[in-house]
Amino acid sequence: MMKYAIHYSTRMKDVILFSFVISIILFQVATLTQYSYPVLFYMQMAVNVVVVAALAIEGYARLVKREVNIQENSDTITINGVEIHADQIREIKVSGCHKAAFQINLKNKNVNPMYCCFKFEEKNCEGIRSLTRWAERNQISVRKVGPQTRSGLVLTSNHY
Repeated sequence: MMKYAIHYSTRMKDVILFSFVISIILFQVATLTQYSYPVLFYMQMAVNVVVVAALAIEGYARLVKREVNIQENSDTITINGVEIHADQIREIKVSGCHKAAFQINLKNKNVNPMYCCFKFEEKNCEGIRSLTRWAERNQISVRKVGPQTRSGLVLTSNHY
């Protein structure tokens, strides 16, 4: 059984960047009009609340230690204590290049639980190789998605 450290993929950096841009726009509007509108103040406070919440979520996702257990000759994978059988998985999607995010799509769920989307901590990709070998042995397709990918690129040899 191989254990790999993971952290959840939150997308909070995008939220923080978007909030920062909105904050700059609000500041520019306030300085150009040279008048303080109460609406702008409340909008700025709302943006600040979003930034603080996003930072808290990102901090929690990075600080709490989690792991994936991949058993070589088994049909189960354990993510942070939750066991998933291979027959419950529709496919595994991979997005990104250097620190790829993995999303395990379950067959009987329209919205996947948060623990099914994660990134491996280590840079040497041993966890990625182990996960793709496990998926191939259990006939689960691993598909690369995202803007940098040709549409529908399948990383494993089994095509459905």
